[in-house]
Amino acid sequence: MIDYDGNEYLVFEVASLKEPDKYGKTHTAYISKKVAAPKGGKAKKAKV
Repeated sequence: MIDYDGNEYLVFEVASLKEPDKYGKTHTAYISKKVAAPKGGKAKKAKV
């Protein structure tokens, strides 16, 4: 969840595939996941 202006939002990304998968799907979706940042560093997005 991302906090923006006092509201929380779920962030996800929709991407087209280079070619349809074995089920005929042409797009996929990713949900970003919060990862704790190491001290002095930035948080990285985790792949789900």
